[in-house]
Amino acid sequence: MQIATGVKDAQSDVRALGGIVNPATQNPSKSGNSYFSSIDDLHHVFLVDFDVAVTVAENTGTNAQAKLNVATILSLGAGGQSANSSAATNRLTFKVPLALPLDEPSHTKLSGEIAAGRARVRDALGY
Repeated sequence: MQIATGVKDAQSDVRALGGIVNPATQNPSKSGNSYFSSIDDLHHVFLVDFDVAVTVAENTGTNAQAKLNVATILSLGAGGQSANSSAATNRLTFKVPLALPLDEPSHTKLSGEIAAGRARVRDALGY
């Protein structure tokens, strides 16, 4: 959600500066390993890599405490004091296919250009 929301929020600000965030494209670069697929001629799906570190720390003693930390962003725990502690860290890596919100003006423009090109081909072929 944060990635898609960030892209959508940035589109108008970047457009005001003369740029485009996630423009509609007809031929995406397939040379990297992030291109996954296409929904249609202009809307493409890319793989977003996630690498998450999960740390579990456990303290034992008269007042026990267990705590879970996920990449220092999320921390869940129950309080207490202890004398001994142990910790384990695991990394989770995964990919999520994601089609980001398209820049609407570029989508509208390119869709119109494609439709006009197809109409010229149909006319030339007599359809």
